Amino acid sequence: MSNLRNPQYDAWLHLATSYHCNLECNYCIAGIRYVSKILTKTFLNLFALNKILNDSNKIYKITLTGGEPFLAPNIVEACIELTKKHFISFNTNLTPKSVKEFAEKIDPERVLCIDAACHIKELERRNLLSRYIDNFLLCKNRGFNIRAIEVGYPPLLEESDKYIKIFLEQGIDLTYSPYFGSYKGKSYPDSYSEKELKILGLTKKDIIDWFHQYGKLCNAGYNVGIIHPNGDTRYCVLINESFGNVYEGIKFKDKLVRCPFKLCNCPMNIYDPYLFRKAMSEVGSYDAEWIQPSKYRISQFVKNFIFDGKQNYLTDNTRKLIIEKVMSNKFLRKYLFKYWI
Repeated sequence: MSNLRNPQYDAWLHLATSYHCNLECNYCIAGIRYVSKILTKTFLNLFALNKILNDSNKIYKITLTGGEPFLAPNIVEACIELTKKHFISFNTNLTPKSVKEFAEKIDPERVLCIDAACHIKELERRNLLSRYIDNFLLCKNRGFNIRAIEVGYPPLLEESDKYIKIFLEQGIDLTYSPYFGSYKGKSYPDSYSEKELKILGLTKKDIIDWFHQYGKLCNAGYNVGIIHPNGDTRYCVLINESFGNVYEGIKFKDKLVRCPFKLCNCPMNIYDPYLFRKAMSEVGSYDAEWIQPSKYRISQFVKNFIFDGKQNYLTDNTRKLIIEKVMSNKFLRKYLFKYWI
């Protein structure tokens, strides 16, 4: 058995199994109906990926995310294979039927964490809140390290006491994580009030120290990567530069990068200090890579994600709809240019 208090791994991969989700949360792109419909077409081949990972002679921490990862075909069988050598974790809304099978068949000692995203309003609207609670308690009783986390979307925080109490009565500690985006013309997480920060368990200093990473060293691309459903491997969710396709093997960079964003929602020095320290001890700050200027980054992001015909998970019609969605939302445009430039 592995000691989850001190797991040893060489790199961290975020696997977006697909961008399809069974929920339609209004603060998430997967909740846009016309996006979620067409993104069902592409799923990451987890079995092919497992062979490639095993051949690399490294031990990985693998976070299965999406969309909703438990919608991926044969997800339980894939996890059985992945956990023979590697560690896994999940970002999931915990409502698909395969969750129960997963809890019964997978060794909790190989699952570092299950971040069970509790999208309360959407779960209530779809009558799925009781299923979420049942699946959470099943995983908890089976010995999984599981956390109930709600997005700190500003209007939800107004009822935080109510929901925290409901979950406590079920034996579940509900916590809130920062929301990144715009609401009523304000940009978050910078615009949280002191009262809201208290609900999140954060301070203004935490927001500045954690998420304002511009110019700081980051190990994204060195021993951390995000893999899209078509196998394309990127530094992180914001740095839209590819370092290959995972089906051709894992090809990490040999240097660190300096964060090019005014606001970063995935600070690796905070979220995985173990891998960050490992990278610093191996290569340090020497010759760290600066990403291209912001205008180039944005143009490349739009080109690669929306216009590039080689991306097999966006249809031409959907690309047009995404452009319309972005350009028609003044708050989204303002957020993009304020924090990515």
